[in-house]
Amino acid sequence: MAISYVCTGIGMVLLCVFLKFRVGKGASALVTVIKSTVSIMFMFTAFNALYYGVNKTAVAVCAGLMFGMLGDIFLDQKYAHPDSAKVYTYAGFLVFAAGHVFYDAFLIRNFYTPGRILYIIIPLIVAVVVAGLNIAGEDLMKLKFGEYKLITAVYGAFLFSFVALSFSLSLLNGFKNICCVMLFAASIFFAVSDFILSGTYFGEGKSRPVDIIINHATYYIAQFLVALSLCFLK
Repeated sequence: MAISYVCTGIGMVLLCVFLKFRVGKGASALVTVIKSTVSIMFMFTAFNALYYGVNKTAVAVCAGLMFGMLGDIFLDQKYAHPDSAKVYTYAGFLVFAAGHVFYDAFLIRNFYTPGRILYIIIPLIVAVVVAGLNIAGEDLMKLKFGEYKLITAVYGAFLFSFVALSFSLSLLNGFKNICCVMLFAASIFFAVSDFILSGTYFGEGKSRPVDIIINHATYYIAQFLVALSLCFLK
């Protein structure tokens, strides 16, 4: 598993380089290349863990990470092709949502105890409710989702399902399964990242350097936590 840890370390270094350029010089082709390289590192982290693991369901996590990498690429393309920004934004929402579906499937397959269906049903209901409240509270949060209101609600339901399910199944297992707990921690970082990102996309005056740094740092911490969780999968 040492290679997974090395890839994570390299990824963290590249993340710092990316943030330095992103904050200092804004969006550019070079910044996109560096960002994509960080994503490649969390893929390598997961692939190495998968290679040495024995649980084939870990492929679902690798698929989720792959969709995350595609989301990174799509969202950056809207800066390179502003005339197609709407298409790339929708594509980013959809592939990130697909990633959360794979994470949810992995959680249920590995950490659900048959007969304890409420540990799945309740989190999913909570996720839908929270996603709805998020949209309903746009004025309170000083956001304007506009034409992206529906896709934001759909994506929010999938995002919060990952948060709620990982918490619920960690609770079911007494928070003793390191892999499951790491996925719960990752889901929290995803939620924080997307909260900051929603302000950047749909708010005003929320594209400060500190917002950019927190958004990307929490996002990549989440992805590397997801990838590293496979090292603890039994």
